[in-house]
Amino acid sequence: MNKKFIGLLVIIFCFVLSGYAFSAGLKIGYVNMRKVFYEYKKTKEFNDKLEKEEKQIKKEIEKRTDEVRKLRDEMDLLSEKAKERKEPALRKEMAELDEFRRSKVDGILRKKDEMFKEIRENILKVTEQYAKKNSYDVVFDEALFVYSLGKYDITNEIIKKLNK
Repeated sequence: MNKKFIGLLVIIFCFVLSGYAFSAGLKIGYVNMRKVFYEYKKTKEFNDKLEKEEKQIKKEIEKRTDEVRKLRDEMDLLSEKAKERKEPALRKEMAELDEFRRSKVDGILRKKDEMFKEIRENILKVTEQYAKKNSYDVVFDEALFVYSLGKYDITNEIIKKLNK
């Protein structure tokens, strides 16, 4: 809903100012922000780093899960009294495993959010600098358009600037 509303405002803005824009020589460009995000080398570096971290966490979770499984298997061989004595230890191990898993997943999600924010800020900063340097009056995100001429696309220039 919000994206549609913004798109509608942009279209209205364009129609209202179209006469002024073309008579005054308004310079317009657009950027495919999705493409910029995924082709930005910093995004790839962050993703590689997070993947390595996720693999380490997965190994640790598997190790802890195996320990809990072994404890459970050992308990199956015990008498009822012995099982009752070991039950609190098993519950404690399972709770610790759940907490470990939850904290690590939350940590990864926080890092992804921070990464996304940092990359987004970099992209917007470089786009703004490029627009000012090249005298653009308006630069849009391509996602707002249904159709536009390719000559207004500055996506590749932004990617080049980011990856310098």
